[in-house]
Amino acid sequence: MTNVITILLVDDEVAIRDGLKHLLQWEKFGFHIVGEAENGKIALDKIIELQPDIVITDLIMPELDGLELSKIIQEQFPQIHFLVLSSYDEFTYVSESFKNGAVDYLLKPTLTKENLLTALNKIATKLAATKATVSEEEVLSQTLNRYLVGYKETDLSPVANFLTYDCYQLVYTNTIWYQDRDNLQRVLNELTFDNTLIKSLAYATSNDEAGLLLAFRNVQPNSQTMLMKKLYSLRQIEAGSFFTLSEPFFQINQLKKTFSQLKAGTKEQRFYFKHHFIVEFNELYMLKQRERFDTKKFLRAILNNDFLLGIVRIEEFFNEMILSFSSASDLKQQASNIFYTLLSSLEEAYPHEDSFSKLKTYFLNQIGKMSYLEDFSALILTMNDQIRQILQQQNPRLDIKENELITSIERYIRDNYQSDLSLARLAEEFHFSYNYLSSFFSAHFKMTFSDYLNTVRLEAARKLLLTSNDNLSEISVAAGYSDLSYFSRLFKREYHVTPSVYRRENRL
Repeated sequence: MTNVITILLVDDEVAIRDGLKHLLQWEKFGFHIVGEAENGKIALDKIIELQPDIVITDLIMPELDGLELSKIIQEQFPQIHFLVLSSYDEFTYVSESFKNGAVDYLLKPTLTKENLLTALNKIATKLAATKATVSEEEVLSQTLNRYLVGYKETDLSPVANFLTYDCYQLVYTNTIWYQDRDNLQRVLNELTFDNTLIKSLAYATSNDEAGLLLAFRNVQPNSQTMLMKKLYSLRQIEAGSFFTLSEPFFQINQLKKTFSQLKAGTKEQRFYFKHHFIVEFNELYMLKQRERFDTKKFLRAILNNDFLLGIVRIEEFFNEMILSFSSASDLKQQASNIFYTLLSSLEEAYPHEDSFSKLKTYFLNQIGKMSYLEDFSALILTMNDQIRQILQQQNPRLDIKENELITSIERYIRDNYQSDLSLARLAEEFHFSYNYLSSFFSAHFKMTFSDYLNTVRLEAARKLLLTSNDNLSEISVAAGYSDLSYFSRLFKREYHVTPSVYRRENRL
């Protein structure tokens, strides 16, 4: 255990900060400077990250001055003591700072080692009654925090010595996913392991990053399962908790690279893992760049007031985006833009129907709250279904358009089955995506496109066998099959006899 009082220096003048650092042999008197900041705004980040015992701050600074900083410290960090650096002409500021809880003030022109030490010892006395000795783990966690946020001069050797073992894994999470960040940190700090096998060190940076640095005596093939058990209680309280686990690495100097990769790889991944709260790095998805929405086809449908076709375009677009693992932000942004355009057009087309305005407000309010893919997909489906229902109530004849589409597809297939017809060609003809048309076929024809095409072709072949004198090869080609043996196999599978037997037994 180490009795140490930590200090953060805040002044916009580098010379003042450097002078303070060299004015005392800080450690000799039981103090340790953990960081510095050039203004109050940066100081707040440092305070969150480093949790100093004392803040020594100037009053007149850019961004956020010392007076405002002192108010925030008093309100949000009452356990932190602070003293003020001031000039002779800042008495009003100094008076206000005492109202905000300043312990003492120092005049820059007359600052000496002795009066600085006197002021610090005054604070140390106040701390003595309440301050517990800082554990080695806490000191090392602060070191780890500094290193992870980019302090290149940070020496990691004490961290490596403490962890003992040299098979490392990093656990990462983002604190914005948690309702109670303090509880998250408590859980991470209080996790216990068998120290003969595993040692750990918690971290929590000012950039909303938190987690554990684990060190194993041997490579652990089941570290994910072990962590799931350890963090299960947190998951019960924080349903949105989500952790990623790095691949093992064996040099402490690989920590920053591993951390950067894990942080970048975790971005927007939680969206795809509603039912998993600890995921290994190699299980993360490779999120794709934004797919291009076919705006021309969509707007053409809207301008023609063919809103049902517009909904079809939306469905096929989002099906493709989801299957390609687009980022959550792209999905939400695209959905906001597309549904805003659609619903605004519907408001204009149906000025006496207020449901579209309500739907638009509801959707734009909800889309940003969608934390997971399942919820996002459900919202899109619900919106499309509700829009369809309202449209059909407004115009019952809209159902006819879908029936007309089915009829048109059937007619096209029957007119072209003899040629090299494919689903891709059909999709191009009717201006649908391949995936959407495949789903459409399954939903409305209760079979795949290939099965439907074979049904049409075999029925045509059956009729030719009964009514023409063409040989089997000619009938095969006429039905759309260039391979006679393939045609014969399909025919027998459908009618349970070969084409020649069928002709002989059924022809009059």
